[in-house]
Amino acid sequence: MKYKAIAKQFIADIQSQKLRHGQRLPSLRQLTKQLGVSMTTALNSYRSLEQTGWVVTHPKSGFFVSTPLSHSDIPIQPQFRSSAKNISTIKESGGYQNGVLISGPFGISQLCPAHIPLLSLQRSIKRTVNRGDMLLHNYPDPQGIHELRLAIVEHFIVSGFTMAASDIFISIGCMDAVRTALLVTTKPGDAVAVSSPCFSGLLKLLSSMSRRVVEIPCNVSGLDLSQLEHKFKNKEVTAALFSSSSMNPHGISLSICQKQRLAALANKYRLPIIEDDIYGELGYDTTFALPVKHWDTDGYVLWCSSVSKTLANGLRIGWCNAGRYLSACVDVSATERLGQNGLMQSSLADFINSGQYRKHLQYIRKVLLSNACAYRHILLQNLPKGSAVSIPTGGLVLWIQVPGLDKIKLKAFTDSARIDITLGAQFTTRNLYQDCFRLNIAWELSQMHDPKRTVEQTLLELITGVRNSVFDDPIGAVYTKNTEH
Repeated sequence: MKYKAIAKQFIADIQSQKLRHGQRLPSLRQLTKQLGVSMTTALNSYRSLEQTGWVVTHPKSGFFVSTPLSHSDIPIQPQFRSSAKNISTIKESGGYQNGVLISGPFGISQLCPAHIPLLSLQRSIKRTVNRGDMLLHNYPDPQGIHELRLAIVEHFIVSGFTMAASDIFISIGCMDAVRTALLVTTKPGDAVAVSSPCFSGLLKLLSSMSRRVVEIPCNVSGLDLSQLEHKFKNKEVTAALFSSSSMNPHGISLSICQKQRLAALANKYRLPIIEDDIYGELGYDTTFALPVKHWDTDGYVLWCSSVSKTLANGLRIGWCNAGRYLSACVDVSATERLGQNGLMQSSLADFINSGQYRKHLQYIRKVLLSNACAYRHILLQNLPKGSAVSIPTGGLVLWIQVPGLDKIKLKAFTDSARIDITLGAQFTTRNLYQDCFRLNIAWELSQMHDPKRTVEQTLLELITGVRNSVFDDPIGAVYTKNTEH
């Protein structure tokens, strides 16, 4: 077809650098005149390029050259034998909770404020207030108001993930759902299997609850499920806590085969798997990635999510399909919190039912894919030779590895420059990821994140600090390799 030939020529021009990364492309109207094609052909050409990552669309600005997420330089995943670790004495190793008051775009995984659909949310809240006298008067249902649970269920049914409103309870964000799930499936001293690297917030939660951690390494196929099954079979863990799509921090998604096997392991050994699926709806693919819970037959998978990453973390609304543990989870909600804010629950239900939530998701996925390509391009162009940057399948973060990185020197630099990042050592209980760090990519590079500088200027300043934080001698470089000592 003609649009494919046009797309192929654009790709050739980009590869030969006739067209450079970030360069504006002709508008649809210009393209139709230049090439003598119909508007439909021109649009299909750009859509084809956009789907393969060669072009990104900036709303109200046009089409721009991008770089597909296909570079081979990705961080190495270390392999090791899993064992239980007591993390009650873990100290902060730098990052967004390091005691220094730093704000900025890179440290916390969250949307840029400019991407919160404020007007649509305000309309939903206003409509709810206008009809919400009883919502303000009554204590909410500890399981969550039925209106919101039904809205969430109907939203996911459209994506092929089926459940009933009676299957879920509403929580104060995803972390609260995970905490509740841990309370009803484990007790202090129990060992919980997690992926390695693991989101630092989950490690801190497990530490605060006096749970031990068993890190399961990742490989090119995803989780090392052979090691996990060994732990299940020998009763070395009481539960598991994993993300399955766009895992924080490295952006890996488990294959359908791995998700099916995880569900099968939970049911075979009758051990709970808590699935933190907070990034599940932020996949760069247009098709929703079904969670492990979809293949759960006996209710041993507790699926947790929220709108904190997709919409606004200030709403503090999440949910959990807790399977056979639902009644116990609702009891925790009833005794600890007397339910969640009914007015905000009803407002979110209105926002979902109005179609604005799905519209917002379609928009933000494109923004995040564009950002991932742009950030990755700058990082690989400017970081020291041998550096590697993750190729995420979705989500808000990139995972960067710089061989020979001195994390102490880098932390001193970021503190003095007031640039927030999260160092790799925070994502493990082991002596790993010393040469890694994580960046939030939810801000466009051209945006001003303070009155004096753009995000791109701050990123380039950070890269300079990284370059100056690499060990000068080979002995120091050996220390930071991703191996245990």
